[in-house]
Order: sequence, then structure tokens, then C-alpha cells
Amino acid sequence: MTGGKELSAKLREILSDEKKRVNLLIAAGLAGMFLICASEWVPEPKEPEKSDVVLNIDYEQQLEQRLEELIGAMEGAGDTKVMVTLDENEQTVYAQDLEQSRDAESETSHSSHVLTNGSSSALVETIRQPEIRGVAVLCEGGDKAEIQLRVTELVRALTGIGPSHITVNKLRSQSK
Repeated sequence: MTGGKELSAKLREILSDEKKRVNLLIAAGLAGMFLICASEWVPEPKEPEKSDVVLNIDYEQQLEQRLEELIGAMEGAGDTKVMVTLDENEQTVYAQDLEQSRDAESETSHSSHVLTNGSSSALVETIRQPEIRGVAVLCEGGDKAEIQLRVTELVRALTGIGPSHITVNKLRSQSK
């Protein structure tokens, strides 16, 4: 406990001397101002953005759910499970301002993104959804050629993918 008494004695000595007390207050004030200035340089934490993988999973699940509901409502299909695979990530296309200049020796072209309201965010022209690689459908009527053809045509019409990227099979019965 002697360490606590020594510290207490030093503080009393510093605070009793007016010159040391003023120097201590000035040093504390300067340190506070430095910390306030330094806080302006520290970037504010941003909300975490959804990664491309999470966005793709959401898009896949949404497609799967909608296809399951629609195919399941088709006469003869019965209970349905659908799996969709995507080829690539979602792409954002930004509006561009094209500028061309000509001189006697060369012709140059320059493009830059169109910014919104003088801010640093670019104007989004379109967002392209990922391309669908394939669709697998399992349904109770999937062993019948007529149902396979009708489901394949439905999926093809809705997704734009060819029949070689669509497979339809019978769903395994749940009773054992």
C-alpha cells in the first residue's frame, strides 16, 4: 500500500505548486484537443453490406420458391422441389458520360460515370440479375413424360434457359 501513498504524495506536491498545476492543465487541454482532432480522421463505421454471395442466395431462393409454387399448382405435378443454380454474380451497370475530342494527330474518347447531385455516388443505369445455369425439378408426377415436357416448357418460358439445362425427375415418396 506504500505505492498508493507515494502516488498521493506526488499528486499533492504537483497540485500545491501553481506553476506545475498550470502546466498540467495546459497539457491536459492540449491532449483533449488532439483527441478531438484525431477523431475526425477516424472513419465512421459503415453498415455491413450484403455480399454478392448472400444476394445470389436470396435470388436463388426466391426463384426456387416461385417455381415450386407454380409447378406444384400444375395439374399432375403434385408436391414439388426446385433447385436453381446461377452462373455469375449480379452486375450493376452505371450511366456513363461519353466525351470525344479530336485533334489533327489523334482521336481520343473519354468516359466517366454520371454522378448524382454532385455526390460521389454514380447513377445506376441497370442492375442485371445473374444468369441461370440450370434448374432441377423433382415432382410427384416427374416420372411421366407428359409432365416432364410440360414442366420443362414452363421453366424454359420463365427463365429463358434451354431444355438441356432443365431436368425433371420423380420426387421420392415420403412414406416408408
